[in-house]
Amino acid sequence: MAILPHSKFFFNMFSKYVRAISEKTNQEEIDTNPYNGSDEIILCPEPLQFLKLFGSIGANKTKTKELFEQISVCEDIGFKKLNISGENTGIWFNTTKRGINLRLGIEESTKEPTPIALGDRCVHGLIAGQTGSGKSVLMHNIIFNLIGEYAPWELDLYLADFKRVELSKYMTSCTTPHVCACAATSEIRYVLSQINYIVDCMNAREDFFKRMGIEKIKTFRDFYPNIVLPRILLIVDEFQQMFLEASPKESELIRKMLTAIVKKGRATGVHIIFASQEMSHTLSASDLANFRLRICLNCNPSVSLDILGNKKAANCPSGYVLANFDDYSERTNHCYQVPICEDNEVYYYKGKKVDYFSYYLQYISELADKYGFHKNPKFYQEDFQEDITALDAILNKIYLYRSNNMVSNFDILTLGRYVTYSSKKYDIQTLFIEKGLNKNILVISPNAEDVAYLQMLLWRNFSTSPIKDAFGENYKHIIFALSPSVEKLFRLEELIPSENKTLFTNPDDINQLEMMYKKREFFIPLFKFAKTPAEFAVLNYRKNIEIECARRPDLLKEREQNIPEIERLFSGFSMEDAFIEANRIMLTVDVPILKKIARNLQDFYVYSKNPASVFPRTIVWINGIDVIERIPSWIQIMMKNATEYDFLFVLMATSEFDNLSSVRKNCDYIFTGGNNRRIYDRLDINYTYKDAGSIVLDLNIKSSSEERSFKKYLYDFQMKPSNQIPLDEILD
Repeated sequence: MAILPHSKFFFNMFSKYVRAISEKTNQEEIDTNPYNGSDEIILCPEPLQFLKLFGSIGANKTKTKELFEQISVCEDIGFKKLNISGENTGIWFNTTKRGINLRLGIEESTKEPTPIALGDRCVHGLIAGQTGSGKSVLMHNIIFNLIGEYAPWELDLYLADFKRVELSKYMTSCTTPHVCACAATSEIRYVLSQINYIVDCMNAREDFFKRMGIEKIKTFRDFYPNIVLPRILLIVDEFQQMFLEASPKESELIRKMLTAIVKKGRATGVHIIFASQEMSHTLSASDLANFRLRICLNCNPSVSLDILGNKKAANCPSGYVLANFDDYSERTNHCYQVPICEDNEVYYYKGKKVDYFSYYLQYISELADKYGFHKNPKFYQEDFQEDITALDAILNKIYLYRSNNMVSNFDILTLGRYVTYSSKKYDIQTLFIEKGLNKNILVISPNAEDVAYLQMLLWRNFSTSPIKDAFGENYKHIIFALSPSVEKLFRLEELIPSENKTLFTNPDDINQLEMMYKKREFFIPLFKFAKTPAEFAVLNYRKNIEIECARRPDLLKEREQNIPEIERLFSGFSMEDAFIEANRIMLTVDVPILKKIARNLQDFYVYSKNPASVFPRTIVWINGIDVIERIPSWIQIMMKNATEYDFLFVLMATSEFDNLSSVRKNCDYIFTGGNNRRIYDRLDINYTYKDAGSIVLDLNIKSSSEERSFKKYLYDFQMKPSNQIPLDEILD
C-alpha cells in the first residue's frame, strides 16, 4: 500500500478549492465569498469581555445591536481591524461560518478529500484506536488540515494531551497561531480550568446571541459578514486518562461542564473532539450519544461496536480510518486513506534543514506574522519550572505597586505560575495579605522541602517589601526555629540582620509573645484615639485603673479622684513639646503611676510622628507549630487580632497535630502540598491526585472560599549536614 504524504495531499488535492475561489465556482464545502468580498475584517473578542456593557439595556434587541455596532470599532474593548488583502498563498481559503471541515484523508469511494463538517448536524466527534493503530498520525493530519484551511482568526484551538508528547509539538516546534492553549500535562486542574473557560465563553456567547435576537453563530456571521467570531474546537487526546487522573469530585465537575458543551455547542460554535483507546468510564451513554461523528482506527471488535456502531474497524488496515455519522451500520461507514505528516523528508526553511512537521508549522506561523495576527497562547508543561530569578525580576517590577497599596494591606505577595488556565497575558499567582481578623498564614505539608520552600518564598517577598519606604521601618521578625527537618534545608535566621530579629529554639519560649501582644493591645487604641497629651494621660490612667479595679472594684471611686490632677499636670503644652515635658515630669514627680504615664507619653509622641518606630510590623515565624503540645488560649486571641496590631503569624508544620483544627480557625491563608489526603480533608481543601514530589503547591483563602494552585520556582536547597565526629582526623 502506497503511503500518502501530507504535502501531496494538502498542496495538490486542495488546489481545486483555491481555483474555485478565484473562479467563483460553487463548492459546497467552502465559502467562496468570505467576508462579503471585503479585504478588511473586524476581529470580535469573546463576548465574555464586553457582555457587561449590555447590562442596562435588558431585552431590547434593537438597542443591543446598536450598542454592539458602536463598540465593534473600539480596540480597547478587544475588537481589532485586520487587513487580509495580499497574495493568494493557496491556504486559508475557507471560513468557519457554516462549520469546521474535518479532512480525514482521501475517501475511498470518491477519491477526493471529502470533508466531514462539525456544524449543525455533527457537532462533536469521537476518535478511537488501539495502541499502534495510527491515532497520533490521524490527529496530526486533522490539525494540519484545519490550520491550513482556516486562518487563525477563524478558529480557536484548545489542545489537551495527557500523554504530554504529541499535541505539545504545536507549541514546541513552533507556536501555532491557531492554538489558544495547549495543556501537555496530567495535571487535571489545568485541563479542568481550560474546559471551564470554554464553558464560560460558550455561556457568554449564548447570552449575547439571545440579547441580539440571533439564534446561532451562523446567523451572527451572516448578519455581520466582516465581523469574525471564531468557532472553538477543543481536542483532547487520551480522553479516558482525564477521568483516571481525576478525583471523584473533579470527575463530576468535568462531566457537568462537558455535558453543557454538548448541549449548547451547536448554537454557540463550540465543538469537541475526544480521542482515546476506548471511552468506558467517562461520559454517560446519553452524553456520548451527542457525539454524532464516530471515527475508528484499528481496534478490538467491542470498541469498534461501542464507538463506530459496528465491528468493521476490527479489520481496518494500517493507514486507513473508518468514520460514521449516519445509522452506524457497516453500510454507512466511510473509509479514508490517512495522509502522513512525513518526518523522514528533509525541507529547507530559511537555509536550514528541517522536517516537514516543523516546515509546515513555521510556514503557517510566518504567514500569521505577515498579517500582524497574534493570539495570547498558553502552553502548560507539567514539569517545567522557572528559575527563582524570574520571581526576583517580578518583585522588582511591582515594587511601586506594592508601595502604593501597603497602607490598606499587610503586604502583597507573588507566589508563582498558575496551575490553572487563564486568558491573562501573565498568569502569575499573587496574594493580598489583608488586615482583619484571623489574617494569618498556615503552611503544612508532609514534605519538609515544601515547607522550606514556602518559608523561602515568603521571606523573599517580605525581604523585598517596600515597607521601609511606606512606614520608615523594616519588618521585625520573631523566629521560633523548632523543626530540624526544615532547618536543615533553609535557615531563615541566617538571612535576617540581628537588629531585625529575635530567635527562639525552645517551644516554651512561645510565652515570650504574650507581653509583646498585650503592650500593643493596650496602647495602640490609646495612641489612635488621643489627640492631646492631657487626653492621652487621662485615657492611659483610666485604662490602668480599669485593669486594677477589675480585681478591686471598691477602689474605683478613689482612683477616679486623681483624674483632675492628671489633667492639670499634662495640660498647658502641645504635642510638639510633649517629649520634653514628659521628661520634665519624670524628673520632678515622685508618684510611680505619673512617671509611668510620662514615659508612655513619650512613646505616644514618637508614635504620632511614625507609628512603625514604636510598633513596627512584625512577622512571627513558628517553624514547627506541630511540636508545641499546648497552644495557650491567649495565643489564639493574639492570632485572631494579629494584623490589627501589626503582627502576622506564619505557622509551619510537616505533620498533622492535635491543635490543627484550632490553629486553622485563626489562619485565613492556608498553604499545603504533598499527597497526604487526610491533611487536605482536615484543612477542608479539595484534594487532587499528584506525585509525592510534585512541584505544585495549593493555597486556600478561607474568607473568599478560593482555592488556588501554583508552581514552585526552581530553587536549589543546600541541605545542612548533620554534625559528625571527624573520626578520620582524630583516629589517624
